[in-house]
Amino acid sequence: MKLNFNNNLYSLKLYAVGGVFHEKKRTNNFNETKTASTLQRDTFMIIGIDAGGTATKGALISNEEEVLFTFESGYGNPLINEQKAFEHIENVMDACKKASKQPIQHIVIGMAGYRTMKDSLTLPKSWQNNPNIDVISDVELAYEAGLPDQEGILTIAGTGTVHAGKKNKRLFIRGGWGHLLGDEGGGYTLGRSAVKRVLYTLEMDLDQTPFCEKVMSFIEAYDVNEIKSWFYAQDKTSVAALAKFIDQLAIEGDQEAWQLLQEGACELSRQVEQLYCRMELDEEAVLVVAGNVLLGSEQFFSAFSKKITCPFREVRHLKRPAYMGAYSLAGKKKNCSSPSSHSIFE
Repeated sequence: MKLNFNNNLYSLKLYAVGGVFHEKKRTNNFNETKTASTLQRDTFMIIGIDAGGTATKGALISNEEEVLFTFESGYGNPLINEQKAFEHIENVMDACKKASKQPIQHIVIGMAGYRTMKDSLTLPKSWQNNPNIDVISDVELAYEAGLPDQEGILTIAGTGTVHAGKKNKRLFIRGGWGHLLGDEGGGYTLGRSAVKRVLYTLEMDLDQTPFCEKVMSFIEAYDVNEIKSWFYAQDKTSVAALAKFIDQLAIEGDQEAWQLLQEGACELSRQVEQLYCRMELDEEAVLVVAGNVLLGSEQFFSAFSKKITCPFREVRHLKRPAYMGAYSLAGKKKNCSSPSSHSIFE
């Protein structure tokens, strides 16, 4: 249910990133047939949490699809560290719950690595057997944010890579294997490729290129042993951070950096085309892209788009945060159409 507003009700929006709150005031419309008390009684909240390999981002969302509060914590992928991932997710969940003065009707957690580890994960007790908490993969959450009622493919290239498609309500997945088995075209793989290129140059006693010199300076490691020591001391997020540096070098005209981006874009597009064929999609299908590599690098996105030969009707960026998929999913649950008057966390 959505409420209509006119010009009288004043509301306060609270935002928090990394534990720092920011206030934003705005005037909502208010329907003359409703009083403030009626509005408060009819309103309920949804919490959407996008637990990725780099950060966990969550939002408190009203049943009018309005984001009232956001909070960000550390990574939420249990493949990195299960205990810390759950702590970061709980931090976001608790912050959103505390920010709400209305009943929390539904919580959706989209977790990177969930499809890989769901059979071996021990979820927190407060999540288990709770019909109001859904744990799904991060790519499913993002798909609902970008293509809630359409057939097509969502491609995420962030720290890792994964593709999701839907046809006739069936979900298809390509990739999402993690950095040891796959993730081609993702930030981690791009960073690792840069390090390997530098190591090869040094070991083969080749002339050091500007690319090699700049990468060594960036990571502050200047010989083979130092570079290897640096690499194995990093977590996935730190290695993936090299992707942004590579992109900047490519912008400045470095051909080796540009080649790395091209290679990653080529592999990513190949996976999309494999999924397109497997799903037997047609020209009405839509391709939506997300993740900091595809959204943060115009060069990478351009190279990726040019290598796509499938006749998608449209190729576009994911314009809404992935956590907004919680609104779509909650709306598809029967209990959201007739919400309880009590919070599930009273």
